[in-house]
Amino acid sequence: MVSGVAAICAAILVYIAVTKLYAYLFNSKSKNPFLEERTCTSHTLITDKQERKAVLKKAFKRDLVPNNLDAIVIGSGMGGLTCAGFMARSGKKVLVLESHDRIGGCTHTYKSKGCEFDIGIHYVGNMAEGDMGRCMVDLLTDGKLKWVKLDEQYDTVVFAEPGKGIKTFHYKPNKKEMEKLLIKHYPDDENAIREFYKIMTVCQKSGSFLIILKILPKFLVDFFFQLKLHRVFMKSFNFIIETSLKTFLDRLTDNNELKTVLSYCFGDYGVPPGDAPLMMHGMLMNHFARDGGFYPYGGASEIAFQMVPGIERSGGAVLARAHVNRIIFENDAACGVAVSHLNEEVEIRAPIIISDAGIYNTYQKLLPREIGLKYGFLDKLKSFNVDTGCLQVMISLDGTKEDLNLPAKNYWMFNSVEPERDMKTFLSLSREDAANKPFPLIFVSFPSAKDPSWNSRYPNKSSCVVVTFANLEWFAEWKKDGVKKRGNVYENLKKVFVDQVWNQVLHNFPHLEGKVLHMEGGTPLSHQHYIKSMHGEIYGARHDFNKFTTRNIIDMRGETAITGLYMTGQDIFTCGFIGSAFGGLISASKVLDRYLIFDLINNVKKHRNRKKGNSV
Repeated sequence: MVSGVAAICAAILVYIAVTKLYAYLFNSKSKNPFLEERTCTSHTLITDKQERKAVLKKAFKRDLVPNNLDAIVIGSGMGGLTCAGFMARSGKKVLVLESHDRIGGCTHTYKSKGCEFDIGIHYVGNMAEGDMGRCMVDLLTDGKLKWVKLDEQYDTVVFAEPGKGIKTFHYKPNKKEMEKLLIKHYPDDENAIREFYKIMTVCQKSGSFLIILKILPKFLVDFFFQLKLHRVFMKSFNFIIETSLKTFLDRLTDNNELKTVLSYCFGDYGVPPGDAPLMMHGMLMNHFARDGGFYPYGGASEIAFQMVPGIERSGGAVLARAHVNRIIFENDAACGVAVSHLNEEVEIRAPIIISDAGIYNTYQKLLPREIGLKYGFLDKLKSFNVDTGCLQVMISLDGTKEDLNLPAKNYWMFNSVEPERDMKTFLSLSREDAANKPFPLIFVSFPSAKDPSWNSRYPNKSSCVVVTFANLEWFAEWKKDGVKKRGNVYENLKKVFVDQVWNQVLHNFPHLEGKVLHMEGGTPLSHQHYIKSMHGEIYGARHDFNKFTTRNIIDMRGETAITGLYMTGQDIFTCGFIGSAFGGLISASKVLDRYLIFDLINNVKKHRNRKKGNSV
């Protein structure tokens, strides 16, 4: 009886969905943005400082604000730029406002002492020609962004346990090859390894439900879940969002080293295996499983540099040093923003306001409190957890990548085979105790080795970037002090942590001893200042079970309950370059009243068919 009712309800839902989809595809008033796709036959890297500054550091001025705006986007991270880019190619005039002195969010680069460091883009998957991510980015950059493939062994897991020497395991593309390689290393755990890769395939297939749940009309998705039809038709999806990575691995094996090798990259989304849904880890592993990692030619700042022209071409603008104080409302509808400029507030009006500032900034700072309470946004924040802060260390090295034998890959360095246990213990320490202990996990990358243009831009130098977890409370007493005005105690504390990180790097790369030209670090307070993360985090709302409850999956979407107000970026989808970009696609779909995912899929098919034709 139940199955019969479910089948009838499912048939009704399919009919409604098809009807709605037909209306979106064929009656949408918005143009397909992929009709404006442009190709680039040559990639000329623009290195002139003034020319780049005119794009990446164009500061806010009243007379640079276009008239008759269709929309305003708050924040120029990948979600904001992607949303604006799709809208611009559909003929909309969009203004993007960035509070930092340069645009790009976590895709921007930091320059210091004659060297350059990437802040958030260390490697990106899904960027081979014809991949979905590549097709999307090619559209948004007019095909002018060139991608360079990392070494085949794009990630290396390093165990550097005290007194036990160094043990490494290398990750390469192709899941079948990796499965065989793991079985060769851990023959007693063959069944566990095979089961792990089976669930990774489930994650790959079921992960598409996440997009579907975000783009289908909310009333339809609500109806589906109210009838509990997801329990009938989405069993695999339910399993991977309700089961932790640790729980699943514990069922498979008692081999802690193998479990760490299989879960090594949890730092890419900031949640240890015990709190991470299987789906989040599976989506990440599949992201790199086919083609490995890629890096933007010319460095991470090239991403935003190539995305701005398409937005400006439709009459829009992308402006830095534009601190949005609040969103303006009339009759409970969003209708503009107030920007701080020269000790006064400038009001800018538009019928659509899209926030890429994250849920914490948007709900707690940008919305009037009465609006946040009335529509339940402040209560909604209680259903999410605050993410962990991070420490970044940036090192300038004397010598080229050839001189220093630096690889185009990443290293995940662990102090033991139980990093989650060690990390929880470490983060619970006082700052004095933590400062005298090694970090349980550090991520080490050499941006200069990944970018073939580096040597011409920074001759005889190389760069190293290290990222690890850190507790915001260790630095909380300096929270109200300005950047570079926190005093000697803060700087000395930071130096102790930075030196400890570098000592751990030298343990694996002893030949870099004595090669440091300059070294500095950024604490969670740095992230609060530069990317406006309220808690010093880099991944927005924590990507744990709370974020992926069915209720939050449904509610955190492009549109909001308020007329004219939309959200975009990692908080409405997932973190990372592509995750944030899909957040931009989802929100642009809602604003344009068009299923852009289908336009993208058709574009991917076109590119793959073209590629097949060329290969015949």
